[in-house]
Amino acid sequence: MMVRPFVVVFLMVVLGGVGPALAGVVAKGEGVIVTTEDMAAMEKASPPFFTPTRKALIEATVRTLLFAKEAEARDVPCEGSLGKQGFDRAMALSRCYLKERLDQVGLKQGAVVSYYRAHEKMFLDKNGDPVPLDERLREIIRARILRAKAPIFARSEYRRLVNKYKVTICPEDGC
Repeated sequence: MMVRPFVVVFLMVVLGGVGPALAGVVAKGEGVIVTTEDMAAMEKASPPFFTPTRKALIEATVRTLLFAKEAEARDVPCEGSLGKQGFDRAMALSRCYLKERLDQVGLKQGAVVSYYRAHEKMFLDKNGDPVPLDERLREIIRARILRAKAPIFARSEYRRLVNKYKVTICPEDGC
């Protein structure tokens, strides 16, 4: 007896072979599927005092997975991902991707000097004299500026990748 494909699909849904997997999808796009398991892993990785909204948790999870996907596609070197699997690996790749992208974007010429001048009271020695803007201090200031830019850049990069992969967030009742 020949079993028709729609009968097999129907039985899989009714018996739970496909239904739970589809119901567990919270976002999807071209080559991207984000599940409730991914969200649970993201929530577990969050600080204990941080309770995000469903929307914020989904966006953070999607962002992490998109950044990890791009890191893999671009062969971003990431020692932090070695030996890790699953969502832990995705989180490590995501951090490496963001760091590399920030390094590529860099700072406008004069940004370090401008920061130094705008915050000169932060750069005084114990006698109250200005600390010279040497290479070490330039690197400290550069790191501060990039740390401040990171959330802004991450949001922009997230939007770019959501568009690139045509990601849509599913309603609460599933996709």
